[in-house]
Amino acid sequence: MPAHHRPWRALTVVVSAGLVLATLVAGPAYAVEYPSWDDVQNARQNQTATAATAARIEGMLVSLENEAAKLGRAAQIKGESYNVARGALDAASSTSARLDAQAQDAAARAEQSGRRAGQIIAQLARSGGANLSVTLMTSPHVDDLLGSLASMTRLTEQSAHLLAEANQDRNVATASKAQATAAEAARKSLADDAKAAFDDASDASKAVAAKIADQQEAADQLYAQLATLKGTTADLERQYIEGKTATRPTPGGPVAPTGPAAPTTPTVPTPPLPGTPLPGTPPPVVVPPVDSPPVITPPVVTPPVVTPPVVTPPVVTPPTAPAPAPAPAPAPSTVEAAIAFATAQLGDRYQYGGYGPDDWDCSGLTKASYAKAGVYIGAHGSTSQYRYLGGQGRLVPIGQIQRGDLIFYSEDGSYVYHTAIYVGGGRMIEAQYEGVPVKIAPVRSYDLMSHVGRPA
Repeated sequence: MPAHHRPWRALTVVVSAGLVLATLVAGPAYAVEYPSWDDVQNARQNQTATAATAARIEGMLVSLENEAAKLGRAAQIKGESYNVARGALDAASSTSARLDAQAQDAAARAEQSGRRAGQIIAQLARSGGANLSVTLMTSPHVDDLLGSLASMTRLTEQSAHLLAEANQDRNVATASKAQATAAEAARKSLADDAKAAFDDASDASKAVAAKIADQQEAADQLYAQLATLKGTTADLERQYIEGKTATRPTPGGPVAPTGPAAPTTPTVPTPPLPGTPLPGTPPPVVVPPVDSPPVITPPVVTPPVVTPPVVTPPVVTPPTAPAPAPAPAPAPSTVEAAIAFATAQLGDRYQYGGYGPDDWDCSGLTKASYAKAGVYIGAHGSTSQYRYLGGQGRLVPIGQIQRGDLIFYSEDGSYVYHTAIYVGGGRMIEAQYEGVPVKIAPVRSYDLMSHVGRPA
């Protein structure tokens, strides 16, 4: 997690998600009475009753979809808290390993320099350093005496230097060892945090899966009943309800995570219902015609002596403001390769932390899809991918969204809890949450971030 994050915000998000999850999983205090098939058949006898029953069923389905989305969102936030904890653990593990290696190198240098200093001091002792005064009084050869004295002086200077170097190396080794020990303690603490976050997220994911499974049978029957009343199919009705729930409002509006990679937040467009294109490109800029100023002929000024020629100024057209720099265009072959890989996973099971080959979570699917196309988009985590692309200058306003861009969702900026690949037409391919297979769905506007990632 970047240093700009404020831990209390992240903790608030996770605790809030936990309270929401506990409340929703516990279920309502009353049982919803769903219409029976007899009710549906009776309603078909009367046009007004048909419309009323269809509206009632639609309301129930919207309620079920919204509840499932809230459950999934709470689980996604917990899952991303683990991804962030895992990222911090990976960084701490790398730091611990690096400092441990440095400490071992420093210890080896200290041992080597200490050995050299000891050898020089031993050599100095053997050269007569202890009996120098006796030698000065008894030696009959002055030249030999002066030579011995010069050698001993050099040895003494060298030994002092080596001793100082050995002491410095020993101090460095001691400090490096202490630093490595502290880093390992921090790594162990983060490992405990990551395990706790994983267990919490895993439990949340399982609880969501169980709750959604309980709802699925009722939802399937309701879709079939609605299709019967309206003379359509259950799949069409499901798409219609998904489109309605995709654009439900969320208090607070879109946000961008804090940190150096987060861009300025512009106005966020609301994606339309299925079947209509998302405003993926901004409307054409209409430049109004520039009215050229009329040619103005100044009056002829006649000085007393010299008559200057009449000067007619040229027509000056005011310069047009330069167009803003366009967002980087996606590389078609790369984008299509990534989308083709993601599309091939349609129907695969959602698995928290999944990275294939048959189980996926949201950031695992996006990461693997672009890895297949030869593009690195960040670590396995929605927050990591958003921040990595931001650091690479690959974030663009959502108004400029194009096929292949990565869509991000965040509750309040502490975490990016979900990501998906935009495939055009207001739709995206995603691994959403437990109990829902990899699918193509309408782009949801709630918690939608103001910028998208353009990996290629």
